[in-house]
Amino acid sequence: MKLLARNMSLSAPLRVSSWRKIAIGTWNRGGDPSVYGILEANVGPLLKYIENLKAKSGARITLSHAVGRIIGEVLKRHPEINCVLRFGRVYPRKTIDVFFQVATDSQGKDLSGMVIRNIRAKGDVDYKKMKDLIGLLPGFFTKMILGFGRIFNLQLNLWSPLMGTPRDAFGSLMLTNIGSLGLDLAFAPLVPYSGIPLLVAVGAVEMKPVAKPNGDGFSVGVAPLMKLCVTFDHRIIDGIHAAKMTKTLKAIFANPDAELGS
Repeated sequence: MKLLARNMSLSAPLRVSSWRKIAIGTWNRGGDPSVYGILEANVGPLLKYIENLKAKSGARITLSHAVGRIIGEVLKRHPEINCVLRFGRVYPRKTIDVFFQVATDSQGKDLSGMVIRNIRAKGDVDYKKMKDLIGLLPGFFTKMILGFGRIFNLQLNLWSPLMGTPRDAFGSLMLTNIGSLGLDLAFAPLVPYSGIPLLVAVGAVEMKPVAKPNGDGFSVGVAPLMKLCVTFDHRIIDGIHAAKMTKTLKAIFANPDAELGS
């Protein structure tokens, strides 16, 4: 095993606009330029799509799995979002990797996660060593260790097994299901040392009144609605990117069979 290797697989840096350079220079770290948005989607077609997949495969498929697949498809169609910022330059990622953040106990006292590599492939990352290391350190050392990890892994794009951390630990984006906690709306903060430009919180599904078109105009019906609460890094993603991403999300939620296939 090599003791020193590239932490992430990246392409050459992009040529960016003057506005992007200004945005990069305006904020120093990923925690500053947070922008928030909400997309409320009718998940009726998606729930049917999940049930059909479960019947065909026999696998356990949840709404979180499906949303992760959808967000991965969004990044595939809009690769300009799937980037990482290093030393003021934007580098495209070569793979689409989704970090699923989960509570590891019923009280929510501990959080862990796993990365699905290249979205369609199976993947699992063991975070136990990293968590055990942080747990042994005094509190005042934590910020220093995380800061060092950010420089070594993200800025220098280096990784070593000696650090006891997973390689490319957070992937392209982070997804967390707040609906499992009974919440329909909440925003999660970007984590500066993760380097991710996008974080999606999946809210609870609720039956709500909706307007449905008919021959005479609209009638009121009931449908399962779910909110996606998105936090993104404005240095990499701006309003135009968000609008394109929203359009793609709406198309997939409306007809997942046609957009994702079986």
